[in-house]
Amino acid sequence: MRDTLTPAPRVTELQAVLPPFSLREAVLADIPQILRLARLLGSTNLPVEADDLAALIRQSSRSFRGQIEDWREGVYLFVLDEAASGRVVGTSMLIAKHGTPEAPHFYLEMATDQRYSKTLKKMFHHTYLTLRRCLDGPTEVGGLIVDPAYRRHPAQAGKQLSFIRFLYLAMYPERFERAVVAELLPPLTAEQESLFWECYGKRVTGLSFREADQLSRKDKEFIDALFPPIPIYTCMLPLEVQQQIGKVSAETEGAVRLLEKIGLRFLGQVDPFDAGPYYGADVKDIVLVQQYRRYQLVPDHEGQEGRTRAELLIGWDGPTGFRGTRISARPENSLLYCPPAVLAALELPEGTAVGAVPFL
Repeated sequence: MRDTLTPAPRVTELQAVLPPFSLREAVLADIPQILRLARLLGSTNLPVEADDLAALIRQSSRSFRGQIEDWREGVYLFVLDEAASGRVVGTSMLIAKHGTPEAPHFYLEMATDQRYSKTLKKMFHHTYLTLRRCLDGPTEVGGLIVDPAYRRHPAQAGKQLSFIRFLYLAMYPERFERAVVAELLPPLTAEQESLFWECYGKRVTGLSFREADQLSRKDKEFIDALFPPIPIYTCMLPLEVQQQIGKVSAETEGAVRLLEKIGLRFLGQVDPFDAGPYYGADVKDIVLVQQYRRYQLVPDHEGQEGRTRAELLIGWDGPTGFRGTRISARPENSLLYCPPAVLAALELPEGTAVGAVPFL
């Protein structure tokens, strides 16, 4: 007699139930995969050395658990796992405070100087950059990296990594500032060098772009000491460099569109190393934060399956730390009705409390 037990679902059936990606906090076992991404794509936040990354992950783990004495020192590193392979395909970060007396936030403020000659009957509008420092800075969103092979995935890996930061910020507002800023990657050379730095920073510090970047992670004193306080008139720079100031790389354009969609705007400020733009907003003005809700998960019983569902990004604190995923579910008051198979696949019992933002 043949076994009458229900056969185990095939891999393709399980994949259809389980969301293709899951979000979670980074752990030390992720170091080799995160280093691969950081070194491949050149992150402005993520270390490219194993020891430095290990220190960051330890700080992140303490931050997620509320074990740091000063919330301003919080750093939160997220990774995106591919469910089928367990491979880390992307990262993103939240830095609770970017800009303190010990480690100021330096930026170049963009402004325009108008000049007119009656004799020549000519008007000129000159853009100039002035070094500024902030000792009481905002929260920073950064570290967004997606493996190039997954950038066009229909599940929108980059969008999940971007939005999870704002979901977490909405879940724990007491851990963050009232404003956020994002430093975006500008166009770089094939060798991951900055033309702006070659024309300016290298000449006033004697450091290469990579040397300056590595040093600034630990000590920013040289910026204050060596960068001239007088304005830089961009017309004195090569035209190719002028055209890159405040612009982003082709790979970063998607990230900019996502930030603009939820309310962040260009601040008229650029990074003093590579002239990449800073985007920002008050937390209260960010669309995802405004639409944040808390729910309890319940199974979507038979007969309710046909009702309209919403695409949401949810997050929760579980036995292994913070986790999140994109889900199609039906919100109703304080309840979130989810397909039972999805709850089972994610090992989420009925009644689990989650935070949620719309997957716009």
